[in-house]
Order: sequence, then C-alpha cells, then structure tokens
Amino acid sequence: MFRARRTRHTATVRSVVRIAPRMARISLGGPVLSDFPDVEPTQWIKLFVTDPRDGQTVGRAYTVRAHSAADALLDIDVVLHGNGPAARWAETAAPGQEVAFSSPRGAFRPEPDVERYLLAGDESAQPAVLTIAESLPRHTRATVYLEVEGPEAETEIDAQADLDVHWIHRAPGQPKGEALRDAVLKAPVGATRIAAWAAGESGAVRDIRRFFTEGIGLDRRRSYAKGYWKLNEADHRDPLASD
Repeated sequence: MFRARRTRHTATVRSVVRIAPRMARISLGGPVLSDFPDVEPTQWIKLFVTDPRDGQTVGRAYTVRAHSAADALLDIDVVLHGNGPAARWAETAAPGQEVAFSSPRGAFRPEPDVERYLLAGDESAQPAVLTIAESLPRHTRATVYLEVEGPEAETEIDAQADLDVHWIHRAPGQPKGEALRDAVLKAPVGATRIAAWAAGESGAVRDIRRFFTEGIGLDRRRSYAKGYWKLNEADHRDPLASD
C-alpha cells in the first residue's frame, strides 16, 4: 500500500535568530500560515530545503516551535550541528528564501488525571519538549531533563506550570545522549500518577523507553519515547514509536 503524498505549502524565510550558539530559530511567513489551525504541542512539519553543497532537495522533520495565524508566521528551531543537508541549509538561511513544507502532523495530548510529567530530550528534541512544558496548565508539575553542550546553550522557558528543569551538560567528547540517559535513569519517581515523554539519540532513547515501561511501570498510553536520530546514521527512522 502506498502512503498518500501530503500537501506541500510554500513560505518565505522572514528571520533567522541564533537563540544559542548551535541553535537557530527560523521564522517562516506566508498567507497559507494564516489559514493553519492552532498547532498543538510536538506537532511537526517536513521542511524541504536545498543542500547548498550539492543542490539536492531533501525533506527533514522539524517541530513547530510556535505558530501565529494572526501574523501568518511559523517558527522552527534548528540544531546547527554542521552535518547533513538540512543543517547546512540552516547555516546559510536568510530572509527572502522560499521553502516548501508539509502540513503539521502528530500531537501531544495530556492525560486528564496525570499529576506529574517526566520530559526529556537532547537538542534535537528540545523544541518538542518545550512545546509540551509550555502548554501545561498552571499547577501542573513536570520534571524536565534537557541535554546541551554547556550553560551557554541553555534557552529561556516561558511556562506557567510548576517545572523542575535540569539542564544536563555533556562532558567534552562525550557521545550525545549518554548524559541525558544517565540523568533520566536516576530520576526520582514518587507514587504520583506519572506520564513520560522523551526523544533524542536512538540508543539513549531505547534505554529511556525501557526505564519508562519497566522502571516506572508505565503503559503505552502514558509513555512515549522516540529516537529522532542515531549516531552514524543519516535520516534515521525509529520503528518503535509512531507519530
């Protein structure tokens, strides 16, 4: 069975802002964005960009960090890791460039009886984690683990929920994902009703997924863990998690 091709839209880069040494917030604008429905936490688009190295067009998935129908704007945060065609495009992106993208898909929806959330991600998943954290209502509790290179890579979080945020700094030369995995596996877990969400490097997420299901005893309805990428593998697709 063939999967139906999703509708592609076009927009123009309006601005590019470095929000951290290796993170750029790219704002897209265009009339089509005024007609988009409200974007829910963790929803993502596939962005189609041209690799400046070889001129090839590729599609890569990015979380919608923010969307304003009134301003016809959509923000995505892109990790400037230097590897891969989309990262190279982001390094050179400038206002006025036209890009194509698919409609948003996937969404996080909170469980009504959850007392505390456990959220975790590396830089690739940071935008998605923050859309969840910033969407939680006041008085909701959440413990958040975010792995970055160092204190200079920490970004602001605009949330009304009761957040306990842990910025995890990688040691020099340490593989990405290890520090996050080690921190999450040591997370104190009480007797409260918990839901968990994590994403990042596939190997690290595999261990975190096992911790969610075996260590905490969460069922799939309250547990999500997805490998966004994998060391030494281009355009990784995680077969153990759905959109």
